[in-house]
Amino acid sequence: MTPPATGQPVAPDWLAAAEAAHQEQQIGTVAQRLQRAQRQADLINARLADLGIEPIEAAGLDDRGNLRSARLTQPEFEPYAYYEVRAAWSEDDKQVELHTADWEDDCPRYGRVRLLNSLADVAAARRETPTIPAPRRDYRLEAIRAMDSLNADRLNNAHVEEITNAIHGNTAALLHLADTIARTSTAV
Repeated sequence: MTPPATGQPVAPDWLAAAEAAHQEQQIGTVAQRLQRAQRQADLINARLADLGIEPIEAAGLDDRGNLRSARLTQPEFEPYAYYEVRAAWSEDDKQVELHTADWEDDCPRYGRVRLLNSLADVAAARRETPTIPAPRRDYRLEAIRAMDSLNADRLNNAHVEEITNAIHGNTAALLHLADTIARTSTAV
């Protein structure tokens, strides 16, 4: 006698094994990220110790497992305006870099000012305005906005309408080509 059907399909054994393998892979990825962040924090703290710098707050990991930069100085307002200086890790340079933020901002954003090569770099960084990287441009969105702003229906000249429609067609073709290339390159 067979048991009655419960209405829910039973997952095959291979799917359960696939889910377990995926979970293990995710745990491995998170563990690698945590190890990399901890290694970077250790490298920052070791470089600071080599230079004889005792940070206000040492580099470490935050509650989410992200690298928390070392805080070296507080901002000072009198007699001069000095920035707060933090030590972070530069993946590009593979060494410690110094960051500052404008203390007058409501929500300060820290940006790189220089690499930490000597003790004097900390004093110099206190006086330097941070360089905040510009956000990446979204060319696709810009092209769509440009197309939307050139509404051929509102034009009173047939020749201009034809040119506008041709520009729209070329833009759409380029966007489609870029999208196809992006999808193809990620699939390979």
